Amino acid sequence: MAARSSQSNTMLYSLITFVGLFVIATVCAVIFYVKSEEYRTQLETLRTDTERLATAREQTALTRIVGKAETGKSYLATMQSLVNTLYRAITGQEPSEEIPSDVKVNDVIMQINTTMAALGDDANPAVGVEGVALLNVIEDLKQKLDGARTRLQQLQDACYALQDDFDNLQEQIQQRQNLFLSELDTSQTLVDQIRTEYEQLRQQMENATEEQIATYRERLENEQARLRARQLELQETERRLQESESLLQDALAKLEAIKPRPDVEVPAFRPDARIVRVDLQNELVTLDVGRQDRVYPGLTFAIYQSNVPIPEDGKGKAEIEVFQVGQQVSVARIVRWDRRNPIVPDDLVVNLIWDPKTSNQFVVVGDFDTTRDGRINLDGAEQVKELIERWGGVVRDDINIDTDFVIVGAEPVVPPRPTQDELDVDPTAFQRYENSRRRAEVYNEMLTKAGNLRVPVFNYERFLYLIGYDTLSAKMGIN
Repeated sequence: MAARSSQSNTMLYSLITFVGLFVIATVCAVIFYVKSEEYRTQLETLRTDTERLATAREQTALTRIVGKAETGKSYLATMQSLVNTLYRAITGQEPSEEIPSDVKVNDVIMQINTTMAALGDDANPAVGVEGVALLNVIEDLKQKLDGARTRLQQLQDACYALQDDFDNLQEQIQQRQNLFLSELDTSQTLVDQIRTEYEQLRQQMENATEEQIATYRERLENEQARLRARQLELQETERRLQESESLLQDALAKLEAIKPRPDVEVPAFRPDARIVRVDLQNELVTLDVGRQDRVYPGLTFAIYQSNVPIPEDGKGKAEIEVFQVGQQVSVARIVRWDRRNPIVPDDLVVNLIWDPKTSNQFVVVGDFDTTRDGRINLDGAEQVKELIERWGGVVRDDINIDTDFVIVGAEPVVPPRPTQDELDVDPTAFQRYENSRRRAEVYNEMLTKAGNLRVPVFNYERFLYLIGYDTLSAKMGIN
């Protein structure tokens, strides 16, 4: 009985143990299944994310697609670095790491399209698979540039040949002119001689007998015939001179079409100094000229931007005034400047009067309103001359080939010619009229002579701009 009870207990314990193990196994299986499903889901998510980065086929060929990965970088980072390198190579700009690659590519394409639009007909758009084929366009532009250089060289050679022909023609014309002048002098001498002889003969004929009159008349007719023949020769010489002058004008016109004359105002804008340092906070500028270059306190300069044409009115971007002068450098205060366009070291420093090596020659003509009140100053021209001489220039009374610049004011006003009644009231009215008329004639003669000699002509306003003295003269006057 006891044995059966023990056996039953053993079976019970075994059953309980089996059931417990079964429950434990079932729980473990459930837990394993749940975890496996979770891992499988994560694996599928990871596989999907990986497929978005690169397909399985692309993953096996990363080295072939990307190349060797850069040290310390993944293949994706290496690809990003390659895109940045290509962006820099095309645009010349440093890409931002915060900008996506597709935005960079679109930016490059937009810049290429903008450049192509700016080139217009100069570039033939070579279209590739993805739009403009940049290398093909560059190669096409290179071919056009080479062709343009070749045509430019051909035009230059033709210009040189035409210049040689022009020089030869000018020399021939000069020789013809010299010959004509020589013949003209000879003819004039002969005419004067014949006229003298004619007068002598006429005088003798008046006092001579009939026989003498006949003799002298014959001689007179002979001399008149000689005079007419000489006049015909003079007319022929004048005709040849006119033909020569016509040929000269044609040659000048051809040369002008190929090689226009240089701008006569270019010497006025040559820089007289160089900016060494700019202190915009204290409004100071340091120049590379000093006492050894004849710089002195009070000297002003106009500042022009170097990469744009000089304005037609001559107004610069700024004006400066020297107040401290050293042996080799000087310091100037900024009198006028635009904060939107500040002074930089590359700007041009110009003063039309002052020159560190020589003294420019000026001619001053016309009437000047130096006080800017709308009325002509009687001593305005003298004030301008004094300013030029005070700043190292030389003032001349007449224009010649050595004249550097002409400063013109307003044309002198010529009053109406005084009537007899006005003269009765004021006897000096006619003298004033003559003086005004003569001053107006001199004014126009000077402008004509300046044009013939190609001397730069500046009005009073441009003159003040070109010496950097416009602002100060408005405050303190010209002297």
